[in-house]
Amino acid sequence: MKIFKSLITVLCLCTVACTNLDEEVFDTLTSDTYYQDKNSVIAAVTRPYEHGHWTGWDGDRWSISELTADQFVWTQKGKHGFDGGDWLRLHRHAWNADDSHIYGGWIGPYQGIGQCNLIIGDLQKLDYSSLSLTETDKAQHLAELRTLRAWFYLFLIDFFRAVPIVENVGEVKAQSSPEEVFVYIEKELKESLPGLPQNGRAGRWDQGGAAALLVRLYLNAEAWIGTPRYTECSQIAQEIIDGVYGTYNIDPDYRGPFRSGINGYRSPENILEFPHSKNNYEFGWMYNAMMHYQARYSLDNDWGGYNGIHLTPSLDLQGNEYTYKLGKPFAKYVDGDKRKQPFVTTSTSGDYEGFFLVGPQFEFNEAQGYGYTTTPVNGTEEYNEEPLIFVDQVGRFSEGAEGLAKGSQVTTGEENSGIRLLKFPWLPLTHNLFQFNSAPEIRLAEIYYALAECKYRAGDKGGAAVLLDAVRKRNYPDAIWPANSYEANLAKLTDDEFVDELGREFLGERHRRTDLVRWNRFGDEWWDKPQDSKDMTIFPIPNRVLNANPLLKPNAANE
Repeated sequence: MKIFKSLITVLCLCTVACTNLDEEVFDTLTSDTYYQDKNSVIAAVTRPYEHGHWTGWDGDRWSISELTADQFVWTQKGKHGFDGGDWLRLHRHAWNADDSHIYGGWIGPYQGIGQCNLIIGDLQKLDYSSLSLTETDKAQHLAELRTLRAWFYLFLIDFFRAVPIVENVGEVKAQSSPEEVFVYIEKELKESLPGLPQNGRAGRWDQGGAAALLVRLYLNAEAWIGTPRYTECSQIAQEIIDGVYGTYNIDPDYRGPFRSGINGYRSPENILEFPHSKNNYEFGWMYNAMMHYQARYSLDNDWGGYNGIHLTPSLDLQGNEYTYKLGKPFAKYVDGDKRKQPFVTTSTSGDYEGFFLVGPQFEFNEAQGYGYTTTPVNGTEEYNEEPLIFVDQVGRFSEGAEGLAKGSQVTTGEENSGIRLLKFPWLPLTHNLFQFNSAPEIRLAEIYYALAECKYRAGDKGGAAVLLDAVRKRNYPDAIWPANSYEANLAKLTDDEFVDELGREFLGERHRRTDLVRWNRFGDEWWDKPQDSKDMTIFPIPNRVLNANPLLKPNAANE
Protein backbone atom coordinates (compact mmCIF):
# COMPACT_ATOMS: atom_id res chain seq x y z
CA MET A 1 0.00 0.00 0.00
CA LYS A 2 1.31 3.46 -0.91
CA ILE A 3 1.78 5.75 2.07
CA PHE A 4 2.37 9.48 2.03
CA LYS A 5 5.67 10.45 3.57
CA SER A 6 3.82 13.38 5.08
CA LEU A 7 1.08 11.07 6.41
CA ILE A 8 3.69 9.09 8.33
CA THR A 9 5.13 12.39 9.54
CA VAL A 10 1.77 13.55 10.80
CA LEU A 11 1.32 10.39 12.83
CA CYS A 12 4.53 11.39 14.60
CA LEU A 13 3.89 15.13 14.84
CA CYS A 14 0.15 15.67 14.91
CA THR A 15 0.11 15.11 18.61
CA VAL A 16 3.30 16.07 20.16
CA ALA A 17 0.27 17.60 21.82
CA CYS A 18 -0.38 13.96 22.64
CA THR A 19 2.74 11.82 22.50
CA ASN A 20 5.58 10.67 20.31
CA LEU A 21 4.98 7.85 17.83
CA ASP A 22 7.84 6.02 16.22
CA GLU A 23 7.22 4.91 12.64
CA GLU A 24 9.56 3.13 10.22
CA VAL A 25 8.81 4.15 6.64
CA PHE A 26 9.26 1.54 3.90
CA ASP A 27 7.35 3.09 0.97
CA THR A 28 6.73 6.81 0.73
CA LEU A 29 5.24 9.28 -1.68
CA THR A 30 5.36 13.01 -1.11
CA SER A 31 2.19 15.00 -1.64
CA ASP A 32 3.58 16.78 -4.73
CA THR A 33 3.92 13.45 -6.53
CA TYR A 34 0.96 11.61 -5.07
CA TYR A 35 -1.95 13.67 -6.42
CA GLN A 36 -1.89 12.73 -10.08
CA ASP A 37 -5.56 12.13 -10.88
CA LYS A 38 -9.09 12.01 -9.54
CA ASN A 39 -8.63 8.57 -7.99
CA SER A 40 -5.62 9.67 -5.95
CA VAL A 41 -7.64 12.56 -4.52
CA ILE A 42 -10.55 10.28 -3.58
CA ALA A 43 -8.12 7.83 -1.98
CA ALA A 44 -6.68 10.63 0.13
CA VAL A 45 -10.11 11.88 1.22
CA THR A 46 -11.29 8.42 2.25
CA ARG A 47 -8.11 7.32 4.05
CA PRO A 48 -9.07 8.99 7.39
CA TYR A 49 -12.44 7.23 7.30
CA GLU A 50 -10.66 3.92 7.77
CA HIS A 51 -9.02 5.37 10.85
CA GLY A 52 -12.46 6.64 11.85
CA HIS A 53 -13.88 3.13 11.95
CA TRP A 54 -10.90 1.94 13.96
CA THR A 55 -11.33 4.84 16.38
CA GLY A 56 -15.01 4.19 16.99
CA TRP A 57 -15.35 0.43 16.75
CA ASP A 58 -12.00 -1.17 17.49
CA GLY A 59 -10.51 -1.36 20.97
CA ASP A 60 -9.82 1.46 23.38
CA ARG A 61 -12.49 4.01 22.52
CA TRP A 62 -15.23 1.35 22.60
CA SER A 63 -13.76 -0.11 25.78
CA ILE A 64 -13.69 3.13 27.77
CA SER A 65 -17.17 3.99 26.51
CA GLU A 66 -18.77 0.63 27.39
CA LEU A 67 -16.57 -1.27 29.84
CA THR A 68 -16.57 1.70 32.23
CA ALA A 69 -20.38 1.66 32.22
CA ASP A 70 -22.95 -0.76 33.59
CA GLN A 71 -23.84 -3.05 30.68
CA PHE A 72 -20.61 -4.84 29.68
CA VAL A 73 -17.66 -6.37 31.48
CA TRP A 74 -14.53 -8.32 30.53
CA THR A 75 -14.30 -10.86 33.32
CA GLN A 76 -11.31 -12.94 34.29
CA LYS A 77 -12.14 -16.51 33.35
CA GLY A 78 -9.85 -18.80 35.28
CA LYS A 79 -6.32 -18.27 33.98
CA HIS A 80 -7.52 -16.02 31.16
CA GLY A 81 -8.47 -12.37 31.06
CA PHE A 82 -6.87 -10.76 34.10
CA ASP A 83 -4.50 -8.85 31.80
CA GLY A 84 -2.74 -6.95 34.54
CA GLY A 85 -6.02 -5.85 36.06
CA ASP A 86 -6.96 -3.70 33.04
CA TRP A 87 -10.60 -4.73 32.86
CA LEU A 88 -11.02 -4.71 36.63
CA ARG A 89 -9.87 -1.08 36.79
CA LEU A 90 -12.20 -0.01 34.00
CA HIS A 91 -15.20 -1.73 35.55
CA ARG A 92 -14.61 -0.49 39.09
CA HIS A 93 -13.62 3.05 38.02
CA ALA A 94 -10.10 2.63 39.33
CA TRP A 95 -8.17 3.70 36.23
CA ASN A 96 -5.23 6.10 36.37
CA ALA A 97 -3.20 8.36 34.11
CA ASP A 98 -0.92 5.48 33.10
CA ASP A 99 -3.77 3.28 31.85
CA SER A 100 -3.20 2.21 28.25
CA HIS A 101 -6.91 2.34 27.41
CA ILE A 102 -7.16 5.96 28.54
CA TYR A 103 -4.11 6.74 26.44
CA GLY A 104 -5.87 5.11 23.50
CA GLY A 105 -8.83 7.39 24.13
CA TRP A 106 -6.52 10.35 23.54
CA ILE A 107 -4.16 9.17 20.82
CA GLY A 108 -6.73 7.49 18.54
CA PRO A 109 -8.79 10.65 17.88
CA TYR A 110 -5.70 12.83 17.59
CA GLN A 111 -4.19 10.54 14.98
CA GLY A 112 -7.40 10.95 12.98
CA ILE A 113 -7.29 14.71 13.44
CA GLY A 114 -3.71 14.69 12.21
CA GLN A 115 -4.68 12.78 9.08
CA CYS A 116 -7.51 15.21 8.40
CA ASN A 117 -5.26 18.22 8.95
CA LEU A 118 -2.66 16.88 6.53
CA ILE A 119 -5.08 16.09 3.75
CA ILE A 120 -7.06 19.32 4.20
CA GLY A 121 -3.77 21.21 3.78
CA ASP A 122 -2.91 19.23 0.67
CA LEU A 123 -6.32 19.64 -0.96
CA GLN A 124 -6.47 23.38 -0.33
CA LYS A 125 -3.38 23.76 -2.54
CA LEU A 126 -4.58 21.54 -5.39
CA ASP A 127 -5.84 22.76 -8.76
CA TYR A 128 -8.90 20.50 -8.99
CA SER A 129 -9.62 21.39 -12.62
CA SER A 130 -6.29 19.86 -13.67
CA LEU A 131 -7.41 16.57 -12.09
CA SER A 132 -10.83 16.41 -13.80
CA LEU A 133 -12.55 17.63 -10.65
CA THR A 134 -14.60 20.74 -9.93
CA GLU A 135 -14.56 23.43 -7.27
CA THR A 136 -17.81 21.89 -5.98
CA ASP A 137 -15.94 18.61 -5.53
CA LYS A 138 -13.23 20.45 -3.65
CA ALA A 139 -15.71 22.15 -1.34
CA GLN A 140 -17.38 18.82 -0.61
CA HIS A 141 -14.10 17.06 0.13
CA LEU A 142 -12.98 19.79 2.50
CA ALA A 143 -16.37 19.80 4.19
CA GLU A 144 -16.22 16.03 4.65
CA LEU A 145 -12.79 16.18 6.24
CA ARG A 146 -13.76 19.05 8.54
CA THR A 147 -16.83 17.10 9.63
CA LEU A 148 -14.75 14.00 10.22
CA ARG A 149 -12.28 16.06 12.21
CA ALA A 150 -15.13 17.48 14.32
CA TRP A 151 -16.32 13.90 14.96
CA PHE A 152 -12.86 13.04 16.29
CA TYR A 153 -13.00 16.09 18.56
CA LEU A 154 -16.32 14.87 19.97
CA PHE A 155 -14.46 11.90 21.47
CA LEU A 156 -11.95 14.24 23.08
CA ILE A 157 -14.41 16.67 24.64
CA ASP A 158 -16.44 13.71 25.89
CA PHE A 159 -13.46 11.91 27.41
CA PHE A 160 -11.23 14.81 28.57
CA ARG A 161 -13.15 18.11 28.15
CA ALA A 162 -10.20 20.53 27.86
CA VAL A 163 -7.92 19.53 24.97
CA PRO A 164 -5.68 21.22 22.38
CA ILE A 165 -7.32 22.39 19.16
CA VAL A 166 -4.80 21.44 16.48
CA GLU A 167 -5.43 22.40 12.84
CA ASN A 168 -1.94 22.32 11.35
CA VAL A 169 0.60 19.53 11.06
CA GLY A 170 3.32 19.81 13.68
CA GLU A 171 1.50 22.22 15.99
CA VAL A 172 2.26 21.94 19.69
CA LYS A 173 -0.43 23.67 21.69
CA ALA A 174 -1.82 23.94 25.17
CA GLN A 175 -5.35 22.77 25.78
CA SER A 176 -8.35 24.98 25.14
CA SER A 177 -11.21 25.19 27.62
CA PRO A 178 -14.20 22.86 27.18
CA GLU A 179 -16.24 25.87 26.08
CA GLU A 180 -13.69 26.73 23.39
CA VAL A 181 -13.56 23.15 22.14
CA PHE A 182 -17.37 23.07 22.05
CA VAL A 183 -17.57 26.30 20.04
CA TYR A 184 -14.91 25.01 17.65
CA ILE A 185 -16.78 21.77 16.95
CA GLU A 186 -20.03 23.69 16.48
CA LYS A 187 -18.39 26.11 14.04
CA GLU A 188 -16.77 23.34 12.01
CA LEU A 189 -20.04 21.46 11.65
CA LYS A 190 -22.16 24.49 10.82
CA GLU A 191 -19.69 25.78 8.24
CA SER A 192 -19.23 22.36 6.66
CA LEU A 193 -22.86 21.30 6.46
CA PRO A 194 -23.90 23.39 3.40
CA GLY A 195 -21.04 21.99 1.30
CA LEU A 196 -22.05 18.39 1.90
CA PRO A 197 -24.47 16.39 -0.25
CA GLN A 198 -27.72 14.92 1.00
CA ASN A 199 -27.90 11.14 1.32
CA GLY A 200 -24.32 10.67 0.19
CA ARG A 201 -22.31 7.52 -0.28
CA ALA A 202 -22.37 4.88 2.45
CA GLY A 203 -19.58 5.54 4.90
CA ARG A 204 -19.12 9.23 3.99
CA TRP A 205 -20.26 12.32 5.85
CA ASP A 206 -23.24 14.13 4.34
CA GLN A 207 -25.65 16.79 5.56
CA GLY A 208 -27.63 14.35 7.67
CA GLY A 209 -24.46 13.14 9.37
CA ALA A 210 -23.15 16.62 10.14
CA ALA A 211 -26.55 17.67 11.49
CA ALA A 212 -26.66 14.53 13.64
CA LEU A 213 -23.29 15.46 15.15
CA LEU A 214 -24.76 18.82 16.10
CA VAL A 215 -27.54 16.93 17.87
CA ARG A 216 -24.94 14.94 19.82
CA LEU A 217 -23.06 18.11 20.66
CA TYR A 218 -26.11 20.01 21.89
CA LEU A 219 -27.63 17.06 23.75
CA ASN A 220 -24.49 16.72 25.88
CA ALA A 221 -23.72 20.42 26.25
CA GLU A 222 -24.90 20.64 29.85
CA ALA A 223 -22.64 17.75 30.87
CA TRP A 224 -19.68 18.96 28.85
CA ILE A 225 -19.69 22.74 29.37
CA GLY A 226 -22.35 23.31 32.02
CA THR A 227 -24.71 25.16 29.66
CA PRO A 228 -27.91 23.43 28.47
CA ARG A 229 -28.49 23.56 24.72
CA TYR A 230 -31.61 21.40 24.52
CA THR A 231 -33.49 24.00 22.48
CA GLU A 232 -30.92 23.85 19.68
CA CYS A 233 -30.80 20.06 19.99
CA SER A 234 -34.57 19.87 19.53
CA GLN A 235 -34.52 22.14 16.51
CA ILE A 236 -31.84 20.24 14.60
CA ALA A 237 -33.27 16.85 15.55
CA GLN A 238 -36.72 17.85 14.32
CA GLU A 239 -35.23 19.11 11.06
CA ILE A 240 -33.46 15.79 10.51
CA ILE A 241 -36.69 13.90 11.15
CA ASP A 242 -38.54 16.26 8.79
CA GLY A 243 -36.07 15.53 5.98
CA VAL A 244 -34.37 18.92 5.82
CA TYR A 245 -30.92 17.30 5.50
CA GLY A 246 -31.85 14.18 3.56
CA THR A 247 -34.32 11.33 3.57
CA TYR A 248 -34.11 8.83 6.42
CA ASN A 249 -36.68 6.47 7.90
CA ILE A 250 -36.93 4.22 10.92
CA ASP A 251 -36.26 0.70 9.68
CA PRO A 252 -39.43 -1.37 10.24
CA ASP A 253 -37.27 -4.40 11.11
CA TYR A 254 -35.48 -4.37 14.47
CA ARG A 255 -32.52 -6.09 12.79
CA GLY A 256 -32.34 -3.75 9.81
CA PRO A 257 -29.81 -1.13 10.99
CA PHE A 258 -27.40 -3.87 12.06
CA ARG A 259 -27.60 -6.09 8.98
CA SER A 260 -26.97 -3.13 6.68
CA GLY A 261 -24.28 -4.19 4.23
CA ILE A 262 -25.46 -7.82 4.05
CA ASN A 263 -26.42 -8.84 0.50
CA GLY A 264 -26.32 -5.22 -0.60
CA TYR A 265 -28.98 -4.06 1.87
CA ARG A 266 -28.62 -0.52 3.17
CA SER A 267 -30.87 0.42 6.06
CA PRO A 268 -32.83 3.66 5.55
CA GLU A 269 -32.24 4.35 9.26
CA ASN A 270 -28.47 4.58 9.15
CA ILE A 271 -27.35 8.16 8.76
CA LEU A 272 -23.68 7.12 8.85
CA GLU A 273 -22.39 3.57 8.78
CA PHE A 274 -18.89 2.20 8.31
CA PRO A 275 -19.07 -0.47 5.56
CA HIS A 276 -17.10 -3.71 5.76
CA SER A 277 -16.21 -6.66 3.61
CA LYS A 278 -14.43 -9.93 4.30
CA ASN A 279 -10.65 -9.81 3.74
CA ASN A 280 -10.85 -6.09 2.99
CA TYR A 281 -12.00 -4.13 6.01
CA GLU A 282 -13.57 -6.34 8.62
CA PHE A 283 -15.75 -5.79 11.69
CA GLY A 284 -13.33 -7.98 13.58
CA TRP A 285 -12.38 -6.57 16.98
CA MET A 286 -15.83 -6.82 18.53
CA TYR A 287 -16.24 -10.38 17.31
CA ASN A 288 -12.90 -11.39 18.79
CA ALA A 289 -13.43 -9.56 22.07
CA MET A 290 -16.89 -11.05 22.69
CA MET A 291 -16.97 -14.52 21.20
CA HIS A 292 -15.92 -17.77 22.86
CA TYR A 293 -13.12 -19.78 21.25
CA GLN A 294 -15.74 -22.34 20.19
CA ALA A 295 -18.22 -19.86 18.70
CA ARG A 296 -16.97 -20.64 15.21
CA TYR A 297 -18.65 -24.03 15.42
CA SER A 298 -22.09 -22.58 16.14
CA LEU A 299 -21.76 -19.47 13.95
CA ASP A 300 -19.94 -21.08 11.00
CA ASN A 301 -16.65 -19.26 10.59
CA ASP A 302 -12.94 -19.83 11.06
CA TRP A 303 -12.27 -17.26 13.79
CA GLY A 304 -11.29 -18.09 17.36
CA GLY A 305 -12.36 -15.25 19.64
CA TYR A 306 -10.88 -14.09 22.96
CA ASN A 307 -13.85 -15.10 25.16
CA GLY A 308 -13.64 -11.75 26.92
CA ILE A 309 -16.56 -9.31 26.92
CA HIS A 310 -20.13 -10.17 27.86
CA LEU A 311 -23.16 -8.52 29.40
CA THR A 312 -22.95 -7.72 33.09
CA PRO A 313 -24.95 -10.36 34.99
CA SER A 314 -28.60 -9.92 35.88
CA LEU A 315 -28.65 -12.80 38.38
CA ASP A 316 -26.72 -13.53 41.55
CA LEU A 317 -25.22 -16.90 42.41
CA GLN A 318 -28.58 -18.19 43.65
CA GLY A 319 -30.37 -17.15 40.46
CA ASN A 320 -32.11 -14.10 41.93
CA GLU A 321 -32.17 -10.82 40.03
CA TYR A 322 -29.87 -8.17 41.45
CA THR A 323 -31.56 -5.17 43.04
CA TYR A 324 -29.23 -2.57 41.52
CA LYS A 325 -31.06 0.00 39.40
CA LEU A 326 -28.32 0.00 36.79
CA GLY A 327 -26.74 -2.87 34.92
CA LYS A 328 -28.38 -6.31 34.45
CA PRO A 329 -29.06 -5.42 30.79
CA PHE A 330 -30.52 -8.76 29.68
CA ALA A 331 -33.18 -8.63 32.41
CA LYS A 332 -34.15 -5.12 31.27
CA TYR A 333 -35.65 -6.60 28.09
CA VAL A 334 -39.14 -7.98 28.75
CA ASP A 335 -39.90 -11.54 27.76
CA GLY A 336 -41.35 -11.49 24.26
CA ASP A 337 -39.16 -8.61 23.07
CA LYS A 338 -37.92 -9.78 19.68
CA ARG A 339 -34.38 -8.67 20.50
CA LYS A 340 -34.23 -10.94 23.56
CA GLN A 341 -34.48 -14.12 21.50
CA PRO A 342 -31.42 -16.37 21.27
CA PHE A 343 -29.59 -15.67 18.04
CA VAL A 344 -30.24 -18.16 15.22
CA THR A 345 -29.91 -17.97 11.45
CA THR A 346 -33.15 -18.88 9.65
CA SER A 347 -32.19 -19.09 5.98
CA THR A 348 -29.19 -19.45 3.69
CA SER A 349 -29.61 -15.80 2.69
CA GLY A 350 -28.58 -14.37 6.03
CA ASP A 351 -31.94 -14.07 7.76
CA TYR A 352 -31.77 -14.45 11.51
CA GLU A 353 -33.56 -13.77 14.79
CA GLY A 354 -32.43 -12.40 18.13
CA PHE A 355 -29.51 -10.41 19.49
CA PHE A 356 -27.94 -12.74 22.05
CA LEU A 357 -26.04 -15.97 22.50
CA VAL A 358 -27.65 -17.35 25.66
CA GLY A 359 -28.14 -20.84 27.06
CA PRO A 360 -26.89 -24.09 25.47
CA GLN A 361 -24.80 -23.71 22.33
CA PHE A 362 -25.20 -26.09 19.39
CA GLU A 363 -23.29 -26.73 16.20
CA PHE A 364 -24.19 -24.93 12.98
CA ASN A 365 -26.38 -27.02 10.68
CA GLU A 366 -24.11 -27.36 7.66
CA ALA A 367 -26.45 -29.76 5.83
CA GLN A 368 -29.37 -27.32 6.07
CA GLY A 369 -27.21 -24.23 5.61
CA TYR A 370 -28.63 -22.35 8.59
CA GLY A 371 -29.77 -22.89 12.17
CA TYR A 372 -28.34 -25.47 14.52
CA THR A 373 -28.14 -29.21 14.91
CA THR A 374 -28.83 -30.97 18.20
CA THR A 375 -25.10 -31.57 18.75
CA PRO A 376 -23.81 -29.43 21.64
CA VAL A 377 -20.76 -27.23 21.33
CA ASN A 378 -18.48 -28.17 24.22
CA GLY A 379 -16.31 -26.01 26.40
CA THR A 380 -12.51 -26.17 26.50
CA GLU A 381 -11.64 -24.89 29.97
CA GLU A 382 -13.77 -25.34 33.10
CA TYR A 383 -16.31 -27.23 31.00
CA ASN A 384 -13.91 -29.17 28.83
CA GLU A 385 -15.84 -31.85 26.91
CA GLU A 386 -19.03 -30.65 28.56
CA PRO A 387 -21.80 -28.64 26.87
CA LEU A 388 -21.13 -24.90 26.69
CA ILE A 389 -24.05 -23.03 28.29
CA PHE A 390 -23.91 -19.23 28.51
CA VAL A 391 -25.51 -18.05 31.76
CA ASP A 392 -26.61 -14.60 32.95
CA GLN A 393 -24.37 -14.99 36.00
CA VAL A 394 -20.72 -14.72 36.96
CA GLY A 395 -19.28 -17.22 39.43
CA ARG A 396 -17.02 -20.23 39.78
CA PHE A 397 -19.86 -22.74 39.53
CA SER A 398 -17.50 -25.44 38.25
CA GLU A 399 -15.71 -25.50 41.61
CA GLY A 400 -18.80 -26.22 43.67
CA ALA A 401 -19.28 -24.67 47.11
CA GLU A 402 -15.63 -23.66 47.31
CA GLY A 403 -15.89 -21.76 44.06
CA LEU A 404 -19.17 -20.07 44.95
CA ALA A 405 -17.63 -18.86 48.20
CA LYS A 406 -15.38 -16.64 46.05
CA GLY A 407 -18.47 -14.61 45.17
CA SER A 408 -19.57 -12.93 41.95
CA GLN A 409 -17.11 -10.35 40.73
CA VAL A 410 -14.94 -9.41 37.77
CA THR A 411 -12.26 -11.90 38.82
CA THR A 412 -14.53 -14.94 39.30
CA GLY A 413 -15.74 -15.65 35.79
CA GLU A 414 -15.68 -18.95 33.91
CA GLU A 415 -15.64 -19.72 30.21
CA ASN A 416 -19.46 -19.81 30.12
CA SER A 417 -19.97 -16.65 32.16
CA GLY A 418 -22.22 -14.01 30.67
CA ILE A 419 -24.54 -13.57 27.73
CA ARG A 420 -22.86 -12.65 24.46
CA LEU A 421 -24.09 -9.84 22.20
CA LEU A 422 -24.89 -10.68 18.59
CA LYS A 423 -26.75 -7.48 17.78
CA PHE A 424 -24.14 -7.00 15.08
CA PRO A 425 -24.83 -10.25 13.20
CA TRP A 426 -21.82 -12.36 12.41
CA LEU A 427 -23.38 -14.55 9.75
CA PRO A 428 -22.17 -17.80 8.11
CA LEU A 429 -18.84 -17.78 6.31
CA THR A 430 -20.06 -20.69 4.17
CA HIS A 431 -22.50 -18.35 2.43
CA ASN A 432 -19.97 -15.50 2.14
CA LEU A 433 -21.83 -13.36 4.68
CA PHE A 434 -19.32 -13.26 7.53
CA GLN A 435 -17.90 -9.78 8.30
CA PHE A 436 -19.97 -7.96 5.66
CA ASN A 437 -22.22 -6.09 8.11
CA SER A 438 -21.68 -2.36 8.54
CA ALA A 439 -21.06 -0.59 11.85
CA PRO A 440 -24.03 1.78 12.42
CA GLU A 441 -22.32 4.90 13.74
CA ILE A 442 -25.39 7.16 13.67
CA ARG A 443 -28.98 5.96 13.34
CA LEU A 444 -32.17 7.96 12.93
CA ALA A 445 -33.32 6.22 16.12
CA GLU A 446 -30.66 8.26 17.97
CA ILE A 447 -32.22 11.44 16.66
CA TYR A 448 -35.72 10.34 17.74
CA TYR A 449 -34.40 9.50 21.20
CA ALA A 450 -32.48 12.78 21.47
CA LEU A 451 -35.60 14.78 20.59
CA ALA A 452 -37.63 12.66 23.01
CA GLU A 453 -35.13 13.38 25.76
CA CYS A 454 -35.31 17.11 25.09
CA LYS A 455 -39.10 16.98 25.28
CA TYR A 456 -38.99 14.85 28.43
CA ARG A 457 -36.62 17.28 30.14
CA ALA A 458 -38.93 20.15 29.16
CA GLY A 459 -41.88 18.39 30.80
CA ASP A 460 -43.53 17.10 27.62
CA LYS A 461 -43.65 13.44 28.62
CA GLY A 462 -46.42 12.73 26.13
CA GLY A 463 -44.41 14.08 23.22
CA ALA A 464 -41.41 12.05 24.34
CA ALA A 465 -43.52 8.89 24.49
CA VAL A 466 -44.74 9.36 20.92
CA LEU A 467 -41.17 9.62 19.61
CA LEU A 468 -39.86 6.69 21.61
CA ASP A 469 -42.76 4.48 20.59
CA ALA A 470 -42.20 5.33 16.93
CA VAL A 471 -38.90 3.44 17.21
CA ARG A 472 -39.79 0.85 19.85
CA LYS A 473 -42.91 -0.64 18.26
CA ARG A 474 -40.83 -2.79 15.90
CA ASN A 475 -39.35 -4.67 18.86
CA TYR A 476 -42.61 -6.12 20.16
CA PRO A 477 -45.15 -8.59 18.75
CA ASP A 478 -48.60 -7.07 18.41
CA ALA A 479 -49.94 -9.15 21.30
CA ILE A 480 -47.67 -7.53 23.89
CA TRP A 481 -47.22 -4.07 22.37
CA PRO A 482 -50.14 -2.39 24.23
CA ALA A 483 -48.60 -3.35 27.58
CA ASN A 484 -45.19 -1.96 26.53
CA SER A 485 -46.20 1.24 24.75
CA TYR A 486 -45.22 4.41 26.61
CA GLU A 487 -48.10 6.31 25.03
CA ALA A 488 -50.55 3.79 26.47
CA ASN A 489 -48.75 3.61 29.83
CA LEU A 490 -47.36 7.10 30.32
CA ALA A 491 -46.70 6.63 34.03
CA LYS A 492 -44.03 4.07 33.15
CA LEU A 493 -41.85 6.74 31.56
CA THR A 494 -39.76 7.91 34.52
CA ASP A 495 -36.15 9.05 34.74
CA ASP A 496 -35.06 5.52 35.62
CA GLU A 497 -37.04 4.06 32.76
CA PHE A 498 -35.60 6.57 30.28
CA VAL A 499 -32.07 5.56 31.28
CA ASP A 500 -33.02 1.88 30.97
CA GLU A 501 -34.57 2.47 27.56
CA LEU A 502 -31.45 4.22 26.29
CA GLY A 503 -29.54 1.13 27.38
CA ARG A 504 -31.88 -1.25 25.58
CA GLU A 505 -31.95 0.65 22.31
CA PHE A 506 -28.25 1.49 22.03
CA LEU A 507 -26.73 -1.57 23.71
CA GLY A 508 -23.15 -1.95 22.52
CA GLU A 509 -23.21 1.13 20.27
CA ARG A 510 -20.68 3.14 22.32
CA HIS A 511 -23.36 5.33 23.90
CA ARG A 512 -23.59 4.09 27.45
CA ARG A 513 -20.89 6.02 29.34
CA THR A 514 -21.94 9.27 27.67
CA ASP A 515 -25.61 8.64 28.48
CA LEU A 516 -24.90 7.82 32.13
CA VAL A 517 -22.76 10.93 32.53
CA ARG A 518 -25.49 13.10 30.98
CA TRP A 519 -28.10 11.61 33.35
CA ASN A 520 -25.81 11.92 36.40
CA ARG A 521 -25.73 8.12 36.87
CA PHE A 522 -22.12 7.32 36.02
CA GLY A 523 -21.06 7.32 39.66
CA ASP A 524 -23.91 5.09 40.84
CA GLU A 525 -23.42 1.50 41.95
CA TRP A 526 -23.93 -1.57 39.79
CA TRP A 527 -22.69 -5.15 39.80
CA ASP A 528 -19.23 -5.33 41.43
CA LYS A 529 -18.88 -1.54 41.35
CA PRO A 530 -19.74 0.53 44.44
CA GLN A 531 -20.87 4.13 44.26
CA ASP A 532 -17.91 6.29 43.32
CA SER A 533 -16.17 8.23 46.06
CA LYS A 534 -15.18 11.02 43.64
CA ASP A 535 -16.23 12.40 40.28
CA MET A 536 -15.03 10.04 37.55
CA THR A 537 -16.91 11.63 34.65
CA ILE A 538 -13.74 12.68 32.82
CA PHE A 539 -10.56 10.74 32.24
CA PRO A 540 -7.12 11.96 33.34
CA ILE A 541 -4.85 13.27 30.64
CA PRO A 542 -2.39 10.37 30.16
CA ASN A 543 1.04 10.83 31.71
CA ARG A 544 2.66 9.89 28.40
CA VAL A 545 0.89 12.85 26.85
CA LEU A 546 1.81 15.26 29.63
CA ASN A 547 5.45 14.18 29.39
CA ALA A 548 5.50 14.75 25.63
CA ASN A 549 3.96 18.21 25.64
CA PRO A 550 5.12 20.68 28.33
CA LEU A 551 2.32 23.09 27.41
CA LEU A 552 -0.35 20.72 28.72
CA LYS A 553 -1.58 20.82 32.29
CA PRO A 554 -3.17 17.94 34.21
CA ASN A 555 -6.95 18.07 34.47
CA ALA A 556 -9.05 17.54 37.58
CA ALA A 557 -9.09 13.79 36.99
CA ASN A 558 -5.29 13.66 37.32
CA GLU A 559 -5.47 14.86 40.92
